[in-house]
Amino acid sequence: PAVTVRNVGSNGGQAAAFTYDLARSVVYTRQGNPAWATEERDGSAPIRSDDKFYGDAATDPQPDWVDLAKVAIPQADEQQRLLANLILYMNLDKKPLPRFWYFPNGKKAVVIMTGDDHGNGGTAGRFDQYLAASPSGCTVANWECVRATSYIYVELPYLSDTEAKSYTDQGFEVGLHLNTNCADYDATSLNAFYSDQVSGFTSAYLSIPAPITQRHHCIAWSDWITGAKTQFNYGMRLDTSYYFWPPGWVQDRPGVFTGSAMPMRFADLDGTIIDVYNTTTQMTDESGQTYPNTSDVLLSAALGPQGYYGAYTVNAHTDLASNPVSDAVVASALGRGVPIVSSRQMMDWLDFRNSSSFQGLGWSGNSLSFNVAPGIATQDIPAAGLQVLLPVNSTAGLLADITRDGASIPYANETVKGVAYAAFPGAAGAYVATYGVDTTPPTMTATSPANGATGVFAGTTVTATFSEAVDAATVSSATVTLPYDGQITLNGE
Repeated sequence: PAVTVRNVGSNGGQAAAFTYDLARSVVYTRQGNPAWATEERDGSAPIRSDDKFYGDAATDPQPDWVDLAKVAIPQADEQQRLLANLILYMNLDKKPLPRFWYFPNGKKAVVIMTGDDHGNGGTAGRFDQYLAASPSGCTVANWECVRATSYIYVELPYLSDTEAKSYTDQGFEVGLHLNTNCADYDATSLNAFYSDQVSGFTSAYLSIPAPITQRHHCIAWSDWITGAKTQFNYGMRLDTSYYFWPPGWVQDRPGVFTGSAMPMRFADLDGTIIDVYNTTTQMTDESGQTYPNTSDVLLSAALGPQGYYGAYTVNAHTDLASNPVSDAVVASALGRGVPIVSSRQMMDWLDFRNSSSFQGLGWSGNSLSFNVAPGIATQDIPAAGLQVLLPVNSTAGLLADITRDGASIPYANETVKGVAYAAFPGAAGAYVATYGVDTTPPTMTATSPANGATGVFAGTTVTATFSEAVDAATVSSATVTLPYDGQITLNGE
């Protein structure tokens, strides 16, 4: 078996093993084949991220590094979710463990909207479109407004410093589009490019922050890690240069060619973590992808039963104010309640969430106590919306009540990858979760078709919704009156 769990001893202990190198599997799935790190495999210079995944090289034909027939599946993310579930399962005999959700306010997906402007001056017009598309009275910190990043050439600053400051103050990001002249680089040459162009950017834009996120022009990524290390040295901690391209390889298949839709830090080949987030651009306006199908498929999979949660990054070039890919993705996201943010907002959220913590966890009798300490955002856009997920099940029974600083708080029921959770805002405070045997049976709150409906034909699926999760014992007590004996499909949520 790839993963195995065995019961150990008489006190409820378990031993588990991944019989393969889980960390290496995740990193290599996300970053590609290290043996191909410096190879030009797709036949189009310079060396890019896709060359680390591209199998059908003219001189070395191999299978693709990630099976593109399964490109819809975030395989690296799913492995980590299995690990998370295993940690919860194996600790359950001692205490249920709370966790923080990936994104603010329980959002299951987010669009990171970006565009590259090669000195053609479309940035201001695009940002104005996003302002117009934002809901009235929206709050940037809550990810309610349509916001984006434009990576621009510093050599041709069509956007003035005053304009850049105005848009930045409204939650947009103006960043540097580093240009290697579409050539491969080494550590020395890349450092020279950064030194020159970062200096030019900060000199041209005195009123906005220095660049903190990045996409290389021509998406050059010449080896395994030099790009990330150099970015870190210049204060940039999120990269979008990993890019689902070229069109003949993509074949208009919506998906995650790195097996991941989650921003995660780069790792060097010796296992060292580089504090720069690899945030793959899965949607582009130059990869032969059809829109809105591409964005519809990706976001529906994140929100639907597959649970392919993630941050899906777009490059809709900002050379022109209007871009049909941008229009389609914005419509896809807003229609589904998916937030649209800049790379800078995502970076700020990651710092905020990752610096948040649970403290003083204790289990006594049938009660779990803990403190939530929200983190501190490192940039100047306030981060908000921290959400806690607390397992509903424990050895003492089901969750009955949660208090914060002595007062009961409401929570929502969420099922994530087969685990039932109570979801609630992660405000600072002291929490006590009380568990016990539930002696109150669930009530049936709705049916479809309605109870007592007529004109229902054989073969119709009947759905009954209950006030809480149900088990086999309580299902048998539910009665739906229909003019025929039908199959009942239960939704315990």
